[in-house]
This record gives sequence, structure tokens and C-alpha cells, in this order.
Amino acid sequence: MPVKPYAPTKTPTSGQRHLMNRMGCGYSRSTSPRCGPRARREAGSSSSWTPSSVKESARARDLSSWFPDLRESPSTKWQKQEDGTKLAWSYAADLGSYSMMRRVYSRRQVLETMVDFWSNALHVHAGTDLAWVHRSSYDDLLRRHALGRFDELLVEATLHPAMLLYLDNWRSTRRAPNENHGRELLELHTVGRSASYSEQMVKDSAKILSGYTVDTFASWQPFYSGSRHATGPVTVLGFSAANSSRDGAELAREYLRYLARHPLTAQNIARKLARYFVSDNPSAKLIGDLAKVFTASGTDIKATLRALVAHPEFKAARGTLVRTPVEDFVATCRVLQVVAEKPTSNASFARAAIWVPKATLLYQWPRPDGAPTGDAAWASASRMLSSFRMHWNLIGGWWPRQQVDYRSGGSWLPQRKLRFDEYVDHLCRMMLGKPSTPRILSAAVVATGCSPKTQITKSHAVATSLHVRLIGVLLDSPDHMRR
Repeated sequence: MPVKPYAPTKTPTSGQRHLMNRMGCGYSRSTSPRCGPRARREAGSSSSWTPSSVKESARARDLSSWFPDLRESPSTKWQKQEDGTKLAWSYAADLGSYSMMRRVYSRRQVLETMVDFWSNALHVHAGTDLAWVHRSSYDDLLRRHALGRFDELLVEATLHPAMLLYLDNWRSTRRAPNENHGRELLELHTVGRSASYSEQMVKDSAKILSGYTVDTFASWQPFYSGSRHATGPVTVLGFSAANSSRDGAELAREYLRYLARHPLTAQNIARKLARYFVSDNPSAKLIGDLAKVFTASGTDIKATLRALVAHPEFKAARGTLVRTPVEDFVATCRVLQVVAEKPTSNASFARAAIWVPKATLLYQWPRPDGAPTGDAAWASASRMLSSFRMHWNLIGGWWPRQQVDYRSGGSWLPQRKLRFDEYVDHLCRMMLGKPSTPRILSAAVVATGCSPKTQITKSHAVATSLHVRLIGVLLDSPDHMRR
């Protein structure tokens, strides 16, 4: 029987691939069809940034039932921690794995990417002493507001019980307002250090937030206590109030909306978005352009993102950012078409996911500034070796092995027989979204010992015992490790 001529697998354009890698969770064959010409034309429309307009995958819809403990009440979680039934670290691990599974299987890729962005920008440690009991509901909050307005997001995130517990606002009293929350609000969440606020402003910021607390070690419900609110005149970066009433609940909301709309907050958020989506060192022009849109739109996140995607610097930044270990895990699972099933134990793929990247666990960065971004943090030799090992484990289906289906080596062969150089090209198109290159082919030849003209069948070593080496060449390369 004659061998069928090789028909190159279709690939997205470089611009489409760039959108999938930056605005989504990485290239995959399932995402690629939705990035055609129509999607490109609609990139500036509001509908393309509305998650509800995208039909969610069945697996993503089922994920909440895979991690039912996350929906328990805070008091139930605390009681389980106290009696040793389930500890805080286990709830934190479940949240991390749940989030990683969402990024792998959700069709609402922009939403998942922005949940990751805000989880870092408005960081709350998922396993810290007290905040963990509310961390899953905080994740829900970020998901609701991730593509909305920053002023609304900031108010709700700042006053959420997870943040009140994490930054110690629950400890504030009328006579001793705790300064931690007021300081981090200014330094990390809004105007940034460049605002040159004074220590007195930090103290006034704490006074304004005092009164918002949590019924710790009992119901764990948040509430406002006028008796704990510190009164007296306050002034912070142009915001002034007599603050004479015991009921300062609305004053705090006014203060947060003021900070959200401050010109320096616009600059700070624009800089964070530019670093996350464009470059480790974004230009002043890019930051300024995004800040203008952020301000003019009334802190509209979608409007700011549309301006970012349309900016020449975004288009020029293809393949220049190193993926974090978690981003690498997600992108690798997507291109390898890993199919996880509902977990039945801690060793199941879906629940073990958080341990696979061999890095700081998701949402568990130890400081309130959020996990680092950029090449300096993630381009070390030790990190790369850890990622290479992760790639090989996932390619070979070696670990995790329970409640998961991995594709076999032979299943990647598109026809009965194919020349080695054509097979490498096919794999590049399937996993990298672009054709092979002489550099990749040369590395594949060295890794497998095959010549470019070797005929590959499903029984050949390249499709069986050596398939981990071959696919590893692609996933260990900068073409996959960068986004």
C-alpha cells in the first residue's frame, strides 16, 4: 500500500498564537479554532471579553464537585482543622489544584488568566494562619470582578474577610489601629511606593479601615464594629475627612474608591499589567497609554486590556516572557491533551496537580507582595531542570498516574507511516502551534539517533520507548518555555 503524502497540520498565525499564550493559558488544539479571522476582528468588542458568552467545557463545569470541601463554611473548616480531620494545608492545596485544573480545561481563558493576575496583585496566602478559612470565597470574588471595574474589585477585595484576616485588620481597635492593612493597601494594592506617602498617612489609612473585622474562632463571619473604629481627622494623598462618626463603614468605601481612581494607582496597575502581559521592562509610553485608558474608562479592566492587546508593544513582544512553573504545567497539560478525571484520593492527578511544578505552591507565596514575575525569578538552571523533569513525567504518563488519561506515543502519529522530519514537523504544529525549524530537527535527531529520512510507524521506537525524548525536545525548548 503506497504511503500517503504528508499534509502539514494547520497552525494558527503568529498573532493568534501570541494571543493564546499571553491572554490565555497557552496554545492548544482546542483553543486554536476560536482564534480565527472572526475572533481577530472582534478582539476590540466587549462581547469577546465577556466570559458568559463563551460556552464552558463540561469538565470545567464539574470541577467544583471534584473539590467539595472548598465549599464548606469557614466554621466547619476551622473545626476540621481543630479536630485533625482536615488541615489548613490540605484546603490550600485543594484550592491550588482546583485553580490549575480550571486553567487547563476552561474555555474562558481570558477570565482564568485575569484571575491569576489579580490573585497575585491582591495576594492572600491560601494557607496562612487564619485567612485560609475564607480563601476559596475570596477566589470566587476575584473571579466575579476579574474583568469588571477595579474600583469595585478593590472595595470588595479589601473588605473581604480573607484580606481582613491576612493583613490583620481584624485586630484593629479604636485605641490601637493595626497599620499592616493600611500600609499594604497603599504600597501594594493601589498607589505604590512612588506616591511618597508619609507614616502619618499610613496611620490614617489604618484608622479609616478600622471597624471592619471578623468573628474569629467562633462563626468566622465578617462584620462592622463601630466600637472598634478609630475616629479623628484623616488625610491620605488628598483624601480628607473629619472621621468623627463611630460608623465609618461608608467612609472606608469612599476612601477605597478614591485610591482606586488615583492617578498613581492607574500607573501602578498599568505597570503590573504591562509586566504580566508584555515585558519585564515595559516602556514608560506603554504604561502611560494604559494608565490613560484605565482612568478615562473609570477603572474598566476590559477596556484597559483591549488597549493593551492593540498596543504595538504587545504585538512586538512575542515569545519573550518565560513561563512560571505553574504556567508551564498548565500549558504542557493543554498541548499533551491530558485528561484528568474526578479525584478519589490525594494521589489522583487533579489533587496532586499543585505538587507537580516543583515550585512555590500556587497562592502560597509567603509575603503579601505576591509571587515574583519575570525572567530573573524563573530562568534559573534549577527551575529549568525541574520543569524538564515535569515535562517528561507528563509526556510519559509517569506521574501523577491515578484518575488520568495520557496519550500514548503512537497516538501522535497522524498516518500509518511518516518520515522522521515530517513527524517532527507534525509534533511541532500540534504542541508549539508552528512548523518545525532546523534547530528543533537537529536536536530531535541527536535525542533519538534517527536520521531525517527514517520512516516512523506506530511500532517504531520513536513512537514507543523514545517518544518521551522526542516530545521532550519540543517542550524543553524555548519555543514552549516562553510565551
